[in-house]
Amino acid sequence: MTDGWTPTTGAYAVDTTNGRIGEVRKLFEGSAYLVPPGGGAEWAVAPSALRPPTAEEGWRAQVWTRPVGRAQG
Repeated sequence: MTDGWTPTTGAYAVDTTNGRIGEVRKLFEGSAYLVPPGGGAEWAVAPSALRPPTAEEGWRAQVWTRPVGRAQG
């Protein structure tokens, strides 16, 4: 973990073991459970292997999870 940063449920985090970004769904018995932005298979990793996303990584994750509005016409 980055100094002063602790993963929390609902936050995005980067798994340093594989470089993937995910949303922390739960913290349980020494593991953090993440899902990729937009959905997919959950995976577990030690919280100590997580870091906060950079601004660009956070922006990408939000783009992947936000629905596109309907065209007006």
